[in-house]
Amino acid sequence: MIIEPLSFFLFAAAFLFYSRKVNPAFRYKTLVVFYLVGTVLLTGMVASTNLNTHFYNVLYPLSSVFLCNYFYTLLKTRLKKTTAVVAGVITLAYYSFHIGNPYFDSIGYVIASTGIVVLIFLYLHQVLTNVTEEPLSLNVDFWFVCVQLAYHLGTFAIFLSYNYLTHQYMAEEKSYEIGTILTYLWIVHNVLLFLGALIISFGIGWIYRRKSLSS
Repeated sequence: MIIEPLSFFLFAAAFLFYSRKVNPAFRYKTLVVFYLVGTVLLTGMVASTNLNTHFYNVLYPLSSVFLCNYFYTLLKTRLKKTTAVVAGVITLAYYSFHIGNPYFDSIGYVIASTGIVVLIFLYLHQVLTNVTEEPLSLNVDFWFVCVQLAYHLGTFAIFLSYNYLTHQYMAEEKSYEIGTILTYLWIVHNVLLFLGALIISFGIGWIYRRKSLSS
């Protein structure tokens, strides 16, 4: 579906704008790279006329590595930084054992999302225990992390269900009813992704305007 590469492109464009106009920190530049690479992969998936699960199966370890790197630079304590490294390594280890999987690896996405959600809660704990004078509404990291929390909690449930239903679908010789449920689950996933891209784009534009007016 075209909505997936479009969502990744919106994320890339938003963080490119933010890194050039507001804050050139390294972690925002790495997010630009991640979302641009994701845009290319997903565009290749849309353009492909053959079985395209390999595009998706590359995307989840890529997401884990880049987002764990993002949280590594964002988190402050050694324990939390180590957790970011461990989360990325676990996903890569799982991927290395399932690299030849010809089917969509929904469990890989579940593992990646689990690690990212853990890092999100570690960041929220950090925010709550280190209160600053800057409003959270002007903190792009807080916007992005909240978007990721909504997305990964939602996709955790979606992909866990997707794995179970895919096995049912194959066992029941491609049942029409299960196929319809799988389609709806994928639509919900795409909606969550697109809404996240819109929220970040709006948030970055709003932050830029507020900072411009106050400077």
